[in-house]
Amino acid sequence: MEIKVSVNIDERFLHGLQEVLRIIDLIDQSNDSEDVIIFQRNVFITPLFILPLLVYIHGSKKRISFKYSNSYLDTIRFGTGGLKTEEVQPEKLNGIMEMCSHNTYIPIISFPTNMDSSKKRNEILSTIEKIILNQVKAKTNICIALKYLIGEIVDNIIEHSDSERGYIFSQAYPKKEYLDICIADNGISLLGSYIKLNDNMFNDHLSAMKAANSGYSTKNLPNAENRGYGIATSKKMLVDGLSGNFVMLSGNALFLKSKSVDQYSELPKVATWKGTIVAMRIPYVCASFNYINFVQ
Repeated sequence: MEIKVSVNIDERFLHGLQEVLRIIDLIDQSNDSEDVIIFQRNVFITPLFILPLLVYIHGSKKRISFKYSNSYLDTIRFGTGGLKTEEVQPEKLNGIMEMCSHNTYIPIISFPTNMDSSKKRNEILSTIEKIILNQVKAKTNICIALKYLIGEIVDNIIEHSDSERGYIFSQAYPKKEYLDICIADNGISLLGSYIKLNDNMFNDHLSAMKAANSGYSTKNLPNAENRGYGIATSKKMLVDGLSGNFVMLSGNALFLKSKSVDQYSELPKVATWKGTIVAMRIPYVCASFNYINFVQ
């Protein structure tokens, strides 16, 4: 089956995720041996669209290919499955990332989650943070928040996902003064992480989602390694402090948070995501923001 991506994904934050779920639904309904995703010319692409789509394609048991003539997709390394950090020498990786300093994006980064590579992963994360900060030219108060938000979500993937790989992609919009960043895995989901740590309080994705976003973190369970403040603090810093937007999808549970929206939704089973997606829209001009107000 051929699936055409022709919708012009605009600045509405959720529009990209809605398009991904539409594509997944069509693929699940298809009985063809191979499905082909066709990108129409001039389709506007956002992190919350392209990263979940890539992770889904690489985690699917079906044969899925794609066709496109959009050079941006090559630039961000969509066609190759992202920049796999362990396949690139540190000097070359730093050079690739440095080339992005004067652009508004970083390429899709695919990194191993095993703890044996933690030193290299931390170096990569520091490089990513440095490049993004150079791109947006944010003041110190925002720089601290950006580093915290990125580091905290990546740590959550490493600790609980049981995914072999994590993915990160960002795009800044200088005229609008915000940054869109998406971090994803195709692991065991929030519910799976609670079950793995012998926490049997939850039996569905929605209840696990509500617990994680209410401060009941897997990091605080007896068998977990506590390395940060958790999702609840990140969300509060982003939304209350910076007036940003927060989206989380895990299993078939979706959570949206902004100044005007605080909503949990249970999606149809067909839309169940194998793993967890976190996306943030981060305004990077906010003189009144103070990081200290949000650290517990």
